[in-house]
Amino acid sequence: MSEDSIRWRVDEDVARAETIDVRLQFEPAAHAHAIERVLARSWQLVPLPEPTARIEPFTLLDGALDEPLVLVRDGDEERVLSNVCTHRGALLAEAPSDAAGLRCRYHGRRFGLDGTLGTCPGFEGAEEFPRPTDHLARVPLHRIGPLRFTSIAPELDFEEWAAPVREALSEFGDDANYTFAPDASRLFDVECGWAVYCENYLEGFHIPFVHPTLNAGLDFERYTTELEPYAVRQLGYGRRGEPELARGDGVVAEYLWLYPNLMVNVYVWGISINVVEPVGVGRSRVRYLRWVVRPEHVETGVGSGLDEVEREDQEVVVSVQRGIRSRLYPGGRFSPEHETGPHRFQRLLARSLG
Repeated sequence: MSEDSIRWRVDEDVARAETIDVRLQFEPAAHAHAIERVLARSWQLVPLPEPTARIEPFTLLDGALDEPLVLVRDGDEERVLSNVCTHRGALLAEAPSDAAGLRCRYHGRRFGLDGTLGTCPGFEGAEEFPRPTDHLARVPLHRIGPLRFTSIAPELDFEEWAAPVREALSEFGDDANYTFAPDASRLFDVECGWAVYCENYLEGFHIPFVHPTLNAGLDFERYTTELEPYAVRQLGYGRRGEPELARGDGVVAEYLWLYPNLMVNVYVWGISINVVEPVGVGRSRVRYLRWVVRPEHVETGVGSGLDEVEREDQEVVVSVQRGIRSRLYPGGRFSPEHETGPHRFQRLLARSLG
């Protein structure tokens, strides 16, 4: 397959649009292209829900970007630095630590918590040394509530990209106490492409057919999809006349997707996060994380039974992943009423990829 043979275009009119070339979901070359053109330029959640050490190494999108980074806490300031020694590329921090700096175990080079090169044995005679590239690269870090975001090569302005997250979390106020719930957090390995998983999340069209318990708590006739430049917000309303925990406008669940692979779900009890991480062609890891703000409401209303909803979704997306490889499947169309979310996602993908 040549990259030129793939049709990346998606019509701007949802009523006319055809879905993006399905080979994106299973062709190795298309998958690699998406990693570099979409995910490498995106904002990503730092996968450290509750850091406690001064130095916390992590891999950004393990299995896709595979970028070794380290979160350092220097007094009241947090930074994200490259976790690769600038001498011969050895990893610096390989476990959480409260050390005063970073030391390479290969040749003894040391770096401060701000990434500045300190001692470097054997380089006393080196000319024009150190250069700026001999210090550790620093990448941007932003925090909203309990969530930390970083990017190795951001294409989008963070504040524009993250504005919907700030709005969603305003439900709990600026002083909300978010408590991470490790027992309710999960890692799921799913046999489907990351974009297939995202497309399923981006429409409520399937809820009455796939999620009977969830559907029983929602008024599907009032289910609403709102489009942002780089986000899609879906609002689920409780059934009229039935007791349900809801905010003032009657919304019992807010499902917020941010381009390309982040989901922020807001319930009366707090938030859950889904990060869809590509780990191979047609394979994904879904990182599910939960923070509780109002513990008295946990496992109530439509914000309960989320493991069941996840299982139902996974069964469907695995079926889709198998089906789209059919030589007889020509690609589909979008429901103008129910699938504006997947259409927005595919339009953004087409722009990034094409």
